[in-house]
Order: sequence, then structure tokens, then C-alpha cells
Amino acid sequence: MKSLAGVYIKDEATTADEKGDPVYAFMLIFPNKRRIYYLRSEEDKEKWVNGIKNAIGYSSLTDFYDVGETLGSGKYGVVKAGIHKRTKMEVAVKTVKKKDLSIKDIELLKREIEVLKICQHPSINRFYDVFENQD
Repeated sequence: MKSLAGVYIKDEATTADEKGDPVYAFMLIFPNKRRIYYLRSEEDKEKWVNGIKNAIGYSSLTDFYDVGETLGSGKYGVVKAGIHKRTKMEVAVKTVKKKDLSIKDIELLKREIEVLKICQHPSINRFYDVFENQD
């Protein structure tokens, strides 16, 4: 039994086994290790991946938003135009690469997110969602 807290899931390329039969894979990225899981059918892989995503509460930015052209950039990342797929509302999508950040910068970014979650004022952009993956 494994805890799925802090786990990311990543699709892996389809390969072939020693007989030439296709093998379908996905990777679970734990805080201190990675594990690749192999399945014989694409349907089984989809069932496993979807089951794990449901168990960990996974959702991806692209599940909810179409991301478009770059609007600008700043200290922590790039801001792009986005459209919510269901409501068609226009939004700004800020993307940040964690590998480019120091520990202090990551803490500042987390604080920015927490502050924006509670701020509701006409002069402050409204914060809607946050998505995190391994990068």
C-alpha cells in the first residue's frame, strides 16, 4: 500500500516487449522516487490512470482551460490568455516553472497564492484555480 499524497502522474510512451507486442506505460512520481507501471492494453492503462487521478484528486489546467497567446512575463513566470472551456470566460493564466525557483521563491509564490485566494476587491484580479504538476 502506498500513500498518494504529493504524487504526480505522467504518461509514458508506448513501447514493445521482447515479442514485439505493445506495452502501455505510465509513471507515478512520488516526492522521493519514481515508478513506471506497464500494462498490456491501452484500455487497462486508461482505467488505471483515471482511477489514480480520481483517488488523488488530480486535474490538469488543460482539462478546464484553453490556453492561448502570451500576454506578458514577470519574475515568476509567463502570463497567457485563456478561456474556460465550460463557461467561455476569458482569463489570464500564469504558468511558473518550479525548477527555475529557489526554495525562498517557492515559498513566496505559495504565499502569493494564499493571499490571492482570500482577496476579493474590484481593483485586484480574481483568483480562480491553481494546478500543480511535477514541473
